[in-house]
Amino acid sequence: MRESFREVYGADYPEEVTPLSYVTLTLLRRIAQAVSLGSGTTLIDLGCGRGGPGLWVARETSASLVGIDLSSVGIEQASRRVKEFNVEGRAQFEVSDLTALRFANHTFDAAMSVDVLWMVPDKQAALREIARILRPQARFAFTNWDRDLSPPGYPPQVSDHRPLLRDAGFLIETYEEIPGAEAKRRALYMRIIASRKALIQKMGEEAVEALMTEARRALGFEDGTDYLAHSRRIFVAARKG
Repeated sequence: MRESFREVYGADYPEEVTPLSYVTLTLLRRIAQAVSLGSGTTLIDLGCGRGGPGLWVARETSASLVGIDLSSVGIEQASRRVKEFNVEGRAQFEVSDLTALRFANHTFDAAMSVDVLWMVPDKQAALREIARILRPQARFAFTNWDRDLSPPGYPPQVSDHRPLLRDAGFLIETYEEIPGAEAKRRALYMRIIASRKALIQKMGEEAVEALMTEARRALGFEDGTDYLAHSRRIFVAARKG
């Protein structure tokens, strides 16, 4: 998988982060700039997975980090990676549901999320919960997709997140489609499909077949609909009002 990402993204692939998402060094830098943090502040990474992007941003901004994810395996791996990023003593991870966080109101100085909101069935509830735990004027920076059509089996998607953000109490500062992002995702999917046998040897058949299904569905190989043509990858920076 790393070889596939390297070939498609080149120097923009965040090698030390090794994300299981489509985040690039350029986007990580934009997130770090958007959250506008420093020493003595705390960032929450929502849907942190294995922790790489949040740890990278925490290191670059000198902020403390809390990462949450539904996957206990991801949380375990994220906790082991703290030393890699030299943020010992100021990063912690826990299993939690994005729509029902245990934190008190106005706890965090900023929030980030990388390619997670599309998986949340109730996006409005998630955005309201994010707004609740942020301090006034705190920023939320994230990457996700606006989708007009989605493959069968996906949670409900939205074609524009701006109304949901405003309803949750956010003021939108940046809302941009990322140029060329879906073309690169298409290239990555094609490479994954072509590398099926090699990937099975490294990852096992079950994991690879899940990847194959994602790739084939997105490219329209399953039902003839090219869903990538109806998908726009976005970068968003919003501020709690």
